[in-house]
Amino acid sequence: MTSSENGADTALSGMVKDAEEYYSQLQKRHSSETRLHMFVVGVVVWFAGFAVLGFGALATEKGPTFYNYLVGAFLFAILLGVGAAVVTYNNRRKRGFKFNRLGDLLQEMRGRQVTAEDGLRLMDAMHEAAVTSRKRRLDVSFEYGVAAFILVAVVGLNAAAGALAGVIVYLYFRFEALREYESEDRKYEDSKKELLLNL
Repeated sequence: MTSSENGADTALSGMVKDAEEYYSQLQKRHSSETRLHMFVVGVVVWFAGFAVLGFGALATEKGPTFYNYLVGAFLFAILLGVGAAVVTYNNRRKRGFKFNRLGDLLQEMRGRQVTAEDGLRLMDAMHEAAVTSRKRRLDVSFEYGVAAFILVAVVGLNAAAGALAGVIVYLYFRFEALREYESEDRKYEDSKKELLLNL
């Protein structure tokens, strides 16, 4: 075995290990994003339901029945929020995990010698997963912003402060998502160059 073949084998095994770690990280992120989506949708639906029913109570009821109606509206809005969260969870499970191609490729490579062609396919699958992950992280940054807006607006009873908090949280998580993507893209290009040089 020549030193170039040994270098290529080392690069390929390192790439497979990196891909497995990345795939595991994507699975963990997917489950945490699912929980976040459930929370955001549930809170938004609860807030909207309570606002509509609460304003309805304010406009139509007077006296002690107003408070009874308000408590009923609050409880019904909670049921709506929980129902929306469950529907969101079921939809995310139906759509499934978006990175199955990478997982299938890793499963195929387990227990056999990895070739240079496999390495190139694996790098392309990782890059495709990184692009998809970036888009999803940008979407999640918006959801974090909405959650921050709702939390600050409801707890602080100040919509302007909620809007400011929402924008700051959105911009921060968007910046982090773009920075992480650039780092992963740089890593992808370096790995591809290293593999091609060792062939």
